[in-house]
Amino acid sequence: YWIITMWMLFATTLNVSMRWLRGKPKLAALLGLYGGPTSYLAGQALGGIVLVNQFAALTALAIGWAIIMPLLMRLSENLDGMPGPRRQWIAERIK
Repeated sequence: YWIITMWMLFATTLNVSMRWLRGKPKLAALLGLYGGPTSYLAGQALGGIVLVNQFAALTALAIGWAIIMPLLMRLSENLDGMPGPRRQWIAERIK
């Protein structure tokens, strides 16, 4: 249950604390490149996972997260759940 909860919490951060990454795919990829593997290293330090071949695992994670973060940001923008006119009104005020 804890891993499902962690993924659900991560999904909520896409529309809340990572909203500033919208429209910045290169920055999202850079964040994924470094942030993704770093979180797995933290999980290993806490004893939650074991990376048998650390270099290969971190390389694969870095590439995977660098690809998936811009896609996730795009999905979070499209699936925000806020109606069109209201979303546009808020977007105009934020800029």
